[in-house]
Amino acid sequence: MFYLDIKNKESLFRSDKFRESDSLRAKRGWGNGFDMEYNHKQLYVYKKNGNNEILKYVFVPLIYSTYAIPINEEFHWEIIDEKKKIGNYNCQKAKVEYGGRNWTPWFTNEIPLQQGPYVFYGLPGLIIKISDEKLDYDFELIQIRDFKWKELYTDKFQKKITWEDFKKLQKIFYNEPLSMFNKSEITSYDESGNKIRTNFKEMTGNIQKRIWEKNNPIEINHKVEYK
Repeated sequence: MFYLDIKNKESLFRSDKFRESDSLRAKRGWGNGFDMEYNHKQLYVYKKNGNNEILKYVFVPLIYSTYAIPINEEFHWEIIDEKKKIGNYNCQKAKVEYGGRNWTPWFTNEIPLQQGPYVFYGLPGLIIKISDEKLDYDFELIQIRDFKWKELYTDKFQKKITWEDFKKLQKIFYNEPLSMFNKSEITSYDESGNKIRTNFKEMTGNIQKRIWEKNNPIEINHKVEYK
């Protein structure tokens, strides 16, 4: 479940988990913990229409390091004559290429917001549905509600980085996913609740296997090939 919060000329696309975490951070000073993975769980994008600023946030797994990648690609939309109704909205088809994928969006001019999920924006109406040709990623509007918050509560980032920087971060985490932990403080137990010796090699291998199996980012043109 993802939210696209829009307020004035700013918007923020994030998962329900990150949205709750941002709200908690604004209220108590800290949010929830981070995931064990990059990419598909970390779809967090800030957009500012005034100067067309788009920032894709990167959260380093397990630790509280946050960066932002400026998205500078232009969206060359091709609007198609084909139309259909999706839910309660009359929509029109379009096409666009982004991140090495071909996308098919459906937008409605009944909601005059040039917005959409993730990084997508710029069509003459809200994007109701968008998917890539392989259906690896498929976003569809569920409901629209009035925005009740005073602000978006956007997370802060340490600095802006490049795609190459992001690749380096992913490789570092893949090679040594437990490097930030004090291993003496990690305790393991068997099924009976008895303390056992932690197998760090096995733990590292399991994390690497999960990363390798789920290595299908939206921007496949910036995909890391793990060895």
